[in-house]
Amino acid sequence: GVELLAAHVVDRVAAGGRWRCADGCGEGGVIDDPSASPLAMAAVLDGRRLYARRADLQQVIAVCDPVGAAAVADMIGVHGPDRSDADARADVEAAIAAAGSLADGHRLPDDVVARLGTALTDLQVRDTLYALAVGESAGQAESLWAELSRRLPEPWRIEALTLLAFSAYTRGDGPLAGVSLEAALRCDEAHRMAGMLDRALQAGLRPEQIRELATTGYRLADQLGVRLPPRRVFGRRAG
Repeated sequence: GVELLAAHVVDRVAAGGRWRCADGCGEGGVIDDPSASPLAMAAVLDGRRLYARRADLQQVIAVCDPVGAAAVADMIGVHGPDRSDADARADVEAAIAAAGSLADGHRLPDDVVARLGTALTDLQVRDTLYALAVGESAGQAESLWAELSRRLPEPWRIEALTLLAFSAYTRGDGPLAGVSLEAALRCDEAHRMAGMLDRALQAGLRPEQIRELATTGYRLADQLGVRLPPRRVFGRRAG
């Protein structure tokens, strides 16, 4: 079991806030800057970004240009029944290339955004790309999913939101994962992957358990003949 050592009440979680004992012990004081705490430092070193407000999280995925998103919608195509493994392989490689281009500071053209939006409707492509969350270029991939979440219209942004949520979840960023899943399920409450991840997050399933889902992506990549970035080695956390 877990031994409860103390319980405190705070008026706000921010520098200058006040805390006191919940049991009326008489102790209390001023809260130091949470962003400078050892826990915050550990989170940053572990690859997690800290957000001061929920609004900051929502800005990560908010559609930034509705007019631009509508223009992208006009470019998005539909996959035909004769789609081949070579087509899927090309789409996975295009996503990896787009992530690298974005990381180099280039803005993705609308036609590339539209192509990726179309590509993510292919479940074989989408499920392969989940593996990027545990690869050495995970940060680049996560930035791509955030970019697509902001620039794709509904319903195509759902897959980008879910990929972003998975990536955030695997590195322990529950707040970003939660906001992304909330947005995805608002678009489609029956989305299976988003629903599964949301239930796992609510149940407190640990990131290392969720990472195992990426194994399917590596298996699919092998079938398609796609070379993905090597898998990262995650350190063990205490507790």
